[in-house]
Amino acid sequence: MRVLILIGVILALLGSGDVSARWPTISAQQLRAWLDAIDPPLILDVRGRADYRAGTIAGALDGGVDPRGYLADGNGGRLVLLLPEDADERVIDAWFARLANAGHQVWILEGGLAGWIEAGGTTEVPEFSYTRPGSVPFLIPKGLCEAGEPSQVFD
Repeated sequence: MRVLILIGVILALLGSGDVSARWPTISAQQLRAWLDAIDPPLILDVRGRADYRAGTIAGALDGGVDPRGYLADGNGGRLVLLLPEDADERVIDAWFARLANAGHQVWILEGGLAGWIEAGGTTEVPEFSYTRPGSVPFLIPKGLCEAGEPSQVFD
């Protein structure tokens, strides 16, 4: 009887969706301290473009929703994932694999954006998307590419 109860408890924990049981997590308070450090982590918002553009953690990068579409810079370093509330475990696994293969140490923000806001973290509505924090978006001058149009326009 005790064995059946133990198995039931283990199965309940495995199916609980507790992110911290499978992947490293970071609290909003810890992340705030890291962001004040000399070498802050990259925050990768993978909730989707609409959610990102509606408001995200200041300085976060829009990673899209598909890890296969995100090209990690390969420089490694600390990286914090901002996941959607209903993140699927297979997608989280794929993000971890993609980013770890690029040399990143990856954490998931506990509580997501709601947890960040609840802990007093600030948000912003990003002016640009798909740019690395601290970088300056650029345009290829008209006439230097096909059809005389800029190859990429940031909105």
